[in-house]
Amino acid sequence: MEVGHSHLLEKAALGSAFVPASLQWAQLEPGRFDVQYAVAAAAPVRVSARRFNVGFTGEAEVAPRKCVIGIIAEPRTRARWFGANFDETSIGITRSTMHISTVGRGSFFGVVIDEAELHRLVPDAADALVLTESTREAQLTRDPINATRLRRLLHQVLFGAHPLKIVYGTIIPLLAAAVERRDRNAIAPTRCLNRRLRAVRRCEAYMREHVDATLTLLDLSQVSGMRSRSLINAFEAVTGYSPMDYLKRLRLDGVHRALGRADKSSTRIIDVATEWGFWHMGHFTSNYHAMFGETPSQTLLR
Repeated sequence: MEVGHSHLLEKAALGSAFVPASLQWAQLEPGRFDVQYAVAAAAPVRVSARRFNVGFTGEAEVAPRKCVIGIIAEPRTRARWFGANFDETSIGITRSTMHISTVGRGSFFGVVIDEAELHRLVPDAADALVLTESTREAQLTRDPINATRLRRLLHQVLFGAHPLKIVYGTIIPLLAAAVERRDRNAIAPTRCLNRRLRAVRRCEAYMREHVDATLTLLDLSQVSGMRSRSLINAFEAVTGYSPMDYLKRLRLDGVHRALGRADKSSTRIIDVATEWGFWHMGHFTSNYHAMFGETPSQTLLR
């Protein structure tokens, strides 16, 4: 079993589930971002636990022929899956993309199914067919019974005495049962939530493409096709922040990671800050320190 921690989400044992180049994430709350992880693998199943110390947002494309299942590991975790509330009764299933945001500390269990390996090892298993053929798009299901069973089993695999090689024959049927019940238990996003999520994702993509530009609420309203008040409501519902506050947090996170990778001898903080749209160095430094608990120069020299 692999265990560790990292200040970068992309280093937290995510490579086998998602297309690396597609991962986009940002720290949204003050603190030194840290993710602790534990991973166990026995083909065709890979299970993991990840514990985060501050809120973040992340989106990634699932690798071909992989199925990703996620559940809350600790009840205190507050999260949104594609904008919908994601709690301890929820099971998230996707073979396409994943979009998640969290508030405060939290932890998740994840299961990755390698479909090619699954069919090679058990080509005629009914549960395997259910898993790989029934879920094409990202779905969120309220299934407290199966979520609790799955949570207990994964905890035993990662932190108890049950090796994954012994119990993955139990995990597959359990996951298949959850998928089979999705029509009865699936959370159908409301038309309002879908519209809000589309607007937020459109704005977020625009924010990332124009990191050095001076963006206004009017600009984002035009990009989203929403009036300013409606866009503010959409952002607060999906992310918990106003559009301009969310933009500032994305940019502060971008500066933080850029300074962490930069050449200490040749990098000027003012250049990195302006590349991410910060023009007033006093305000920038104050906001940066409030977010990360250190000055930009301390990040650069670390």
